[in-house]
Amino acid sequence: MATSKAVSQRIEISLKVNIISKILVLAGILIVIISIVNLTEQIQYIASPRSVIHDESFVAVINGLSELVPEESTIVVSTNGPFVTYFARRDAKVPFGVSSRESLADYMAKHHYEYLLVFEGGSQVAALKSLFSSKGLESLDRDFQRIRSFHTDFSKIHLYKLKSAL
Repeated sequence: MATSKAVSQRIEISLKVNIISKILVLAGILIVIISIVNLTEQIQYIASPRSVIHDESFVAVINGLSELVPEESTIVVSTNGPFVTYFARRDAKVPFGVSSRESLADYMAKHHYEYLLVFEGGSQVAALKSLFSSKGLESLDRDFQRIRSFHTDFSKIHLYKLKSAL
């Protein structure tokens, strides 16, 4: 009798361990699924389908800047500074604190920056968003000479030189 009770206890324990194992496996699968969904959402947040990292011609255009901008020059950029620094192999500065075309020209002259790279419609400086819009770019002609414009898959990019530096 004692042995049958011990056997039934072992069977009961074995069933409980089996159930717990299945619960843990299901919990692990659920955690993996949640992680994948969350990662996918985070990647979409970091890099939208129209991000420069998905723009196949972007890298070629930015690499080409090295032929137009002298090596020791710093490029003032409306946005995408780290990408410009990496692919153009030139220092890139976003003009934080600048609020108009005039203050942009003054900022660049003060720091001896000659080149301005504008991603049309894009600006990390909220006050310059309208200046870097397609309409606003026309006013840049007062202080800047357009050197070249580029078209990538998702962007229009314009390279300017400060007129006072010509």
